Amino acid sequence: MLCHGVLEYVDDPAEGVRNAVAALRPGGSLSLLAAGVGGAVLARALAGHFTEARHALTDPAGRWGAGDPVPRRFTAEQLAELADGAGLEVGAVHGVRVFADLVPGVLVDTEPGAAEALLRLEAAAAELPSFHAVATQLHVLGEKRT
Repeated sequence: MLCHGVLEYVDDPAEGVRNAVAALRPGGSLSLLAAGVGGAVLARALAGHFTEARHALTDPAGRWGAGDPVPRRFTAEQLAELADGAGLEVGAVHGVRVFADLVPGVLVDTEPGAAEALLRLEAAAAELPSFHAVATQLHVLGEKRT
């Protein structure tokens, strides 16, 4: 089952994950994908919005201000804790869009082979915990405990 781009918007993310897990058969898999707080902080800082970056860093919901369209962001640890608390055995955690949202599109579009090289870089960094903290999105894959 996929639960992508949902937890940022529900009133109670823990309840949302529990409900998704309840719909799984024993041993079933759940894929969670949610916005990462570190990616938002880094993006705001690189855009020169330092006050917003600091706000996102310290805000419990990971929001950078009143104009932020995303109601809530997560760390990899928070997302894994939600999964574990709902009865999932967490199998993998990945950072998604570690670099892609930070690289100017003109570089990817005009440099021969750049798009493919960026995809390979993203794949290589996705599983490394050191890059989870700066990923735009976080992916947790878990299996329902039997």
